[in-house]
Amino acid sequence: MAFNAKRFNTDAFTDGVWVNILGGEFKVGRAGNPHYERALEDSGYRKLDDPAEKQRALYTAIAKGVLKDWRDVEDDKGQAIPFTVDNAVDVLMDNPDLVGRLLSEANDLSNWKKDDVSNQTKKPRNSSPGKPASSE
Repeated sequence: MAFNAKRFNTDAFTDGVWVNILGGEFKVGRAGNPHYERALEDSGYRKLDDPAEKQRALYTAIAKGVLKDWRDVEDDKGQAIPFTVDNAVDVLMDNPDLVGRLLSEANDLSNWKKDDVSNQTKKPRNSSPGKPASSE
C-alpha cells in the first residue's frame, strides 16, 4: 500500500470532531491547532508562575482552542449548561478527569482520519519525479 499524504481531514484539526466522553458529547479540535496555540499564547500561560493562575490560563486556552462545543452537559440539578468559554472553564476546573480525556482525544490522530483511508487498496509503488522507485 502506498503512503496516502491526504489521510487526515485537516480542516477538522481546527473545526473539531464530535467525541463521546463521560456521557457527554464534546466537539474537540486537534491539540496544537492554530486556535489553541494562539489562545495559549494570549492566556499568558507560559509566563505565569502561580499554579492556580497557570491552571486557569491553560483551561481557558483549552476552552478557546480545543473544546469547540458540547452537548448533554448538565449541572447537578439536570439543567443543560450552554457552551460558552466561561462555562467551559468552570466545567474544566471542576472536572480534571474531563480535561485529561479531552486532551487525550485532541492528541488522538485517529479522530481526524478520513473515512476512505482504511479502505485503501494496495497500489503499485510510485516514486517522486526524477527518483527511482524503491525495490523493497
